[in-house]
Amino acid sequence: MVQIGRKLQWGVAGLFASLPPAFALPFDVLPVTEEDSRITVMAPSPPLAWHLDLPDDVIVKTDDPAVPEAEEILTDTPNVFAWSRAQSGNIGGWTYRLFPDGSAIVLADNNRASGEYMLRCTLAESCEISSEAGVIMTVPAIGAPKPDLPADITGLLLAEYLAKWVLAGSGTPPEPPPAPLAPAISEPDVQPAPEERQPEPDIPPEDAESLPAQADTVAFLSGDIDCAEPDPYYPDACTLLPNPPAPAIVTPLKDNPARVRQEISPAQPATPAPKEPAEPKTLAERFRLSCSITTGAGLQYVDHTNQDTKYGKLRVSLGCSARLNDRLSMNMALVHFPLSGQQAPWDPDFTYSFNYKATDNLSISYSSYSARFSSEGANIVSSLFDGSFRGSYKLPAISLPMDKSAACSIGFGLPNPTNESFSLGCSVALTEKLRVGLTTYLYPPDVQESWNPDYTYTASYRVNDKIQLNYSNYSSSRWPWNRGSSPGPGVLGGSVSMSYKLVF
Repeated sequence: MVQIGRKLQWGVAGLFASLPPAFALPFDVLPVTEEDSRITVMAPSPPLAWHLDLPDDVIVKTDDPAVPEAEEILTDTPNVFAWSRAQSGNIGGWTYRLFPDGSAIVLADNNRASGEYMLRCTLAESCEISSEAGVIMTVPAIGAPKPDLPADITGLLLAEYLAKWVLAGSGTPPEPPPAPLAPAISEPDVQPAPEERQPEPDIPPEDAESLPAQADTVAFLSGDIDCAEPDPYYPDACTLLPNPPAPAIVTPLKDNPARVRQEISPAQPATPAPKEPAEPKTLAERFRLSCSITTGAGLQYVDHTNQDTKYGKLRVSLGCSARLNDRLSMNMALVHFPLSGQQAPWDPDFTYSFNYKATDNLSISYSSYSARFSSEGANIVSSLFDGSFRGSYKLPAISLPMDKSAACSIGFGLPNPTNESFSLGCSVALTEKLRVGLTTYLYPPDVQESWNPDYTYTASYRVNDKIQLNYSNYSSSRWPWNRGSSPGPGVLGGSVSMSYKLVF
């Protein structure tokens, strides 16, 4: 039960990773790799200065366990603001999560809501260990080998061990102490008596009070793909931003941080006094606002006026997403069809989605992908009430050959699942930049309409951290044994698009 509770506590970038641009599919964004780690991405600051900011350069192999039985966790996060992999381990009543850039968080196994200690490392320089009080310890890189596990584990000792483990073999070894001088030979009758030196008093460090977790919110460090229903128009619509760690109410230490450093490692050099936490400066930073511009075209479509088959249905959209709190997020896209007459009555002027993360695996969304500002029988007010509820449950990752894994989830309609389709969607990263996805649907009797598909499929290629190319097919693709009255045109029923991420 402790392990289950811990997994629920870790989460995945909280709240769908906070909804990035409203134009990607749940399977479109590739995990950050060593090749991509040199790309600089501007992103909002977290609520507290000592919390982690953005992924830095890759300096840690997360598949190399720092403690016995530690394992690498692969998370399908379609976001440049969060790592797609991490190492998770547990020892001595403490759990840690270590990321490829050398950052880490250490949590107690007593269901505390926030991190006891945070770790931020710069290879060949040093690691800083922080608590809610600020930086309390600096571990220098001295070229030492990987350390041995301490006999008695505490949160600070585990954080210090991880810092030394990350910095192992890097940095400059300290200069050896000078060799002792040979004693001077002097005449016995003139040799002065050695001067007595008073020993300095050995002041034992006082124990620092523990940091009780007063908050009930779980601190999530990394994001998840957790989309209740794929957006049939915009591949980025199911992508969410990572949730920053939730702030916790902390009892002040009864001594200063220097005493805490002395308790852990008396030989460590002193560090500056803790800095005051910095508040986000803008609304974009506070709510993790993320936007994209997408342009694309449907390859083949049926003209709604005369039912003729035509090609090249153009559209342009601007989509933004925001994290409203630790569990609730939203995204919205404004849609425009440049060529007059191509927009059908069911094509949207805007789309929206509100997503609530009930647990680490279960999410509930309210969304509409056919909202209109003004049309026959619809307006902006009625469109906001014409959305539908849908649930999504994230399944465990499925291991595949060639060291691959598939991220899968099931979807179901709400409030009565028997009136809606059930879906099973999976995505796989074929390369560092190319990802494919497939979603299959199962309908209760007499529910599937002629335009409802048996399956949909997607592919995406990430050119860089801002530009992504997408292909998606949400037409009425059918299995051979269930062709229906109007099966889709196959590959030509899909659309191609290019998304450009805006940076604030």
